[in-house]
Amino acid sequence: MELSRNGAGSLRKNRSGFGRTLRKCVEHRYLLFMLIPVLAYYLIFNYAPMLNLETGGILMAFKQHRLTKPFSEWNWVGLKYFEMMWRKPDFWLAMRNTVFISFARLLFEFPMPIVLSILLNEVARTKLKRFFQTVFTFPNFLSWILIVGIMRDLLQVDGVINGIMTAMSGNQPYNFLANSEVVSNYLMLILSNLFKGIGWGSIIYLASISGIDPSLYEAATVDGANRWHNIIHITWPGIRSTAIVLLILQCGNILNGGFDQIFNLVNGVNRGIIETIDVYIYRYAFQQSMNQSFAAASGLFKAVINFALLMAANGLARRMGEDNLF
Repeated sequence: MELSRNGAGSLRKNRSGFGRTLRKCVEHRYLLFMLIPVLAYYLIFNYAPMLNLETGGILMAFKQHRLTKPFSEWNWVGLKYFEMMWRKPDFWLAMRNTVFISFARLLFEFPMPIVLSILLNEVARTKLKRFFQTVFTFPNFLSWILIVGIMRDLLQVDGVINGIMTAMSGNQPYNFLANSEVVSNYLMLILSNLFKGIGWGSIIYLASISGIDPSLYEAATVDGANRWHNIIHITWPGIRSTAIVLLILQCGNILNGGFDQIFNLVNGVNRGIIETIDVYIYRYAFQQSMNQSFAAASGLFKAVINFALLMAANGLARRMGEDNLF
């Protein structure tokens, strides 16, 4: 009897939980409708190609690549390309570069949109605030080809920066774009990525700040709080949950080191320092050996690791009592 009562109680809880979820879905139906284009995008361009049996999808990683034959005639080789991948020193070099670059981005780039959004929020004049928002957001709409072209004009041996440095110090010009120094290359990657993305990244934090009740700032001012106190005790708590969720997503993006940027900056001199796993996969798939099965195996390995890191970061946030994805 006791077991049946426990079973009936758990069934009622499940039904009530389902009912609450259904009521929330009905209540927020317009927000859910807005998610349809996003879901359609990921289903069509991310998940459908993985399951496409005509072109191979993820099964390409387990078959022998034959450029002149259809996928149905490729021979099944199992884990051959994974074993090949693990035996290649250049794969682990690209993996190391990806991890180092991603952690450098996480350490130096992730906090900057938060800082910028707080600074923009402190600008009192609306027109001036909108002007700064436009200035910082505009570079996001420039392609990496254009940005790297500007960087080459500025940083090449006979460029503007070297011309100024040579005139001021009399030293030999420094090759910023083709050198094997870790600090110089990482600094170039971080600064150029901040130039392009810091304004765009601050938009979501500005949206979170706009949702904070203005009466909180008024009450704090009456109690004698200055701007610094408002930032610490009102603004930051108001955007903390947003920052944690974005940090979790960033942890699930560790092995995506930024293909467009690095593909346009990598060369024979700095390849061993800044070539990431995405550029490595592209090189093997379309430039070096045209072995798309090997590239598919490398991409699948990267995707599994990213998913594991996302789940680990989300689980850690949940254990710490912070906001999480699910």
